[in-house]
Amino acid sequence: MKLANKLDRYPAKMVSKLANRLVQRYASKADSVLDPFCGSGAILVAASQAGLPVAGIDLNPISKLFCRVKIRGFDPCRALKLGRAWIAEAQKPIKPLPVDWDRKDYWFTQGTLRKFEQLRAASKIIPLRDSPEGSAVLLSYVLAVRLCSRADQHSPKPFISQQARHSRTGRHFDPNRIIIELLTQLSTLYGSDRNENARFRFVYADVCNPHRQFDDLGKHSHAITSPPYINAQDYFRNFKLELHMLEDILPFKVSNLRERFVGTERGRLLERVSHESIERGFALIPELERLVISAPRLCAVVHRYLYDMSNAFDVIKQTLKHRACLVIVCGDNLVGGVRIRTWKVLHTILEEKGFILFDRFSDRISDRLLPPVRLGHKGLIKEEIVSAYRLDNPKRR
Repeated sequence: MKLANKLDRYPAKMVSKLANRLVQRYASKADSVLDPFCGSGAILVAASQAGLPVAGIDLNPISKLFCRVKIRGFDPCRALKLGRAWIAEAQKPIKPLPVDWDRKDYWFTQGTLRKFEQLRAASKIIPLRDSPEGSAVLLSYVLAVRLCSRADQHSPKPFISQQARHSRTGRHFDPNRIIIELLTQLSTLYGSDRNENARFRFVYADVCNPHRQFDDLGKHSHAITSPPYINAQDYFRNFKLELHMLEDILPFKVSNLRERFVGTERGRLLERVSHESIERGFALIPELERLVISAPRLCAVVHRYLYDMSNAFDVIKQTLKHRACLVIVCGDNLVGGVRIRTWKVLHTILEEKGFILFDRFSDRISDRLLPPVRLGHKGLIKEEIVSAYRLDNPKRR
């Protein structure tokens, strides 16, 4: 079973049908499976259900909640008891923990915001971070944020549409009630006895940081992942409501994430990108010579993306065993009117790092059981290319 799409708003998430297919085709005899951009956990869930040890890396703290709930499960009775105790604590006369965001009044009514800030304060009294049941409660809290906001509920990215202004203005959405409703739904989908046998590790980190060591993840025989796309998803924008509400409940700072997601358009994009990396970008994508004139900011987005992905592949390589298998799912992008064969560019980078292609096939979005609404968006993919590599013996290079 899976979480309904209307609740699981994780952007560009892999469909479970493809995840199962990739695990069966490439990793049925794996020692362990790593997903270095694990998102809401489709690959990790598929591999774990096949009885394989799994490990995930992601920069988004919400990713860990999704993965932990889906893979480890939780005791529904304990989770509901914990959730109700948390809400009861929040209804006591305690000092609220304010959301540190100057835009919060734009997205939430005062009554809704007050209840969220009471819940945030109660999280300092009722422990939620250290158990499977606490993860389920926190995931319900995260899922409730968008549902309780003024944002259009049908858009993949939060914005207040004319329809939302008409249908949601003046309405009060009670997070206390909605959290329990969501927790009940999660209990139906993923609630069970704790799956203590599931071999699952998660590292909350930036896989594009070449100075970060991932020794605690060990070495893996297989890695399967769908990397972020260039300028196709603003991952921070997708999660800004939830991240601001979750800050200080989990140990992260929104300010540290805002400009770090791969493919970002935010911040000083070329601050860390070397001149050599930029020249390499022009060589990989000659069309950037045109884009740098017509849309220099978007050109910088592409250069930053290539820099980040090259670093990510170096880090991924460190986590893989000799002759390991790496599977990449990626398509094309349209950036500023320039079509970029992202999967081909990443293929070239991987070959330069010692990965040898041994299999490839195309997965058309329109052929999937439930084509996403984003199918018609001119900037997004119509198909994804699955490319499977072996890691060459480094002594031969």
